[in-house]
Amino acid sequence: MKRRMKKIASLFLGAAITAGLLLGCGSSGKDTQGDSKAEASGSEQAGGAAEGDSAATGEAGSLDTSEHVDLRMYLIGDRTPDFDEVYGKINEILEEKLNCSISVDFLSWGEMDTKYSLLFSSQEQFDLIFTGSWAQYGQVAPKGGFYELTEEFIQTYAPDIWSVVPEVAWDQTRIDGKIYMVPNYQNEFKQDVMAVRGDLMKEYGIEKITNWDELMDFYKACADHGIYASQGGPWYQFFQYQGYSTTSGAPNSGALILYHAQDPADLDFQYILDWDGFSDYCHQMKELADAGCWSPDVLNDSAERQDGFLNGRTAGMIWNMGSCRTFAKQANAENPDWDATLVDPISNQPKAVQPYINNGVAINAVSEHKERAMMALNEFYTNPEIFDLAMLGIEGKHWEAVGEDQYKVIDESGYGVDSNCNWGWTNANIKRTEFIEDRTALDDTYDGLMDQWNNNVREPHVYDGFSFNTDAVSTQFAAVEAALGTYLDPLLNGLVDDVDQSLENLKNALEAAGIRDILEEMNNQAAAYVSEKQ
Repeated sequence: MKRRMKKIASLFLGAAITAGLLLGCGSSGKDTQGDSKAEASGSEQAGGAAEGDSAATGEAGSLDTSEHVDLRMYLIGDRTPDFDEVYGKINEILEEKLNCSISVDFLSWGEMDTKYSLLFSSQEQFDLIFTGSWAQYGQVAPKGGFYELTEEFIQTYAPDIWSVVPEVAWDQTRIDGKIYMVPNYQNEFKQDVMAVRGDLMKEYGIEKITNWDELMDFYKACADHGIYASQGGPWYQFFQYQGYSTTSGAPNSGALILYHAQDPADLDFQYILDWDGFSDYCHQMKELADAGCWSPDVLNDSAERQDGFLNGRTAGMIWNMGSCRTFAKQANAENPDWDATLVDPISNQPKAVQPYINNGVAINAVSEHKERAMMALNEFYTNPEIFDLAMLGIEGKHWEAVGEDQYKVIDESGYGVDSNCNWGWTNANIKRTEFIEDRTALDDTYDGLMDQWNNNVREPHVYDGFSFNTDAVSTQFAAVEAALGTYLDPLLNGLVDDVDQSLENLKNALEAAGIRDILEEMNNQAAAYVSEKQ
């Protein structure tokens, strides 16, 4: 397959993203490209000496792959019906090029928060794992769970990745000056939208959902008509509507301590238990839960977020724009009368773009095949044939090519487009865009929203690139996470008898766990981080 030419990104969005990302760095450790190269030249990597010693030039042909290696990778989500068939094709290529194969295990969305860290504390033997600023990068890397990737190591075993990933992206990955992941290379927005049944909106007299009040009207209308609105409370939509964003590395995947992303001059963190807005949210959720806006058993529901929407149990689902369009299209294909569409309940806010470290891949520190793992990741990231397989499935069965850089879906029921946790190695240079032969109202809505967002990119905030290092407060951090597991989710979903008492119980539990120590350490790190950026 011919290597496709690099796509030309939107100049406006690209400029905004570059401006924002130049502020970003993985942690408080200041490092320059020149400094890090000097460190790399004098460093020694542990592990994999047999393969590493033979790699003097960094060219694939000079690396010793004579010994067959079986690699193991962890991804997030659930295995689709045709996943093994697709990865069988990928393994045929890896066997030929690198004398290795790769098997994949999945952590479901429901178990990621609890089981991800256990993979490292138990010293489980695997090689590669999906990670990101929202997926435990800031928690696992400082504790030694991920293998440090020196620039020399990357250039030797993944030279094609090194030539693709921009310097600002590598800078974002740095924790105390060190790289522990390969970030993806794409520009994506960090706000979710809602896929919703257009037929039910029309039936309920809901003309639009563009703000929080209109979203609440829709939720209540769904309950009045005996259908769940979504899979739980819309907590992220609430604080994003107020202009806040999650803080990378903070407890609860960053959502316990927020920052005012819409105001670059505001450098105060917002601990949600000190925020009247959180109490207001919890009282609203109690009202919605009592009305029947979602299942009372939602805390025990292990279903994927799209399942209820596709099977008609819920009237909507909340996710990123691409995933919402994918499942809205599937819903319309299976139920044309649903008229599934997309809505933006936070249309009042300028849109933030994700840091590159939002999605990526890391190497397990105890992997026995670090060099071969990096070589395999180089193929996933830059080999168009493997990239297409992982993103789209098997050509001729799941999709067909249109020109050099587009695709047309044939059948995504067995695999799914861009939905098998291939995001860790997304490479905008070779990523195909969808060719839409028979456009629908959903396609027009998607394009319209994207145009609006591209023309309304928010000003960068210095905390967009900040990632909290939990090392100094690891005991308190673990205690806080444990307390959250008991108290927070019921409040977020309104499943408590007394909101005020439950808030007090949560606040007391977090105080006892050491939340003030975490806040103090976070403020100290942030002050040092900001000082470096000035």
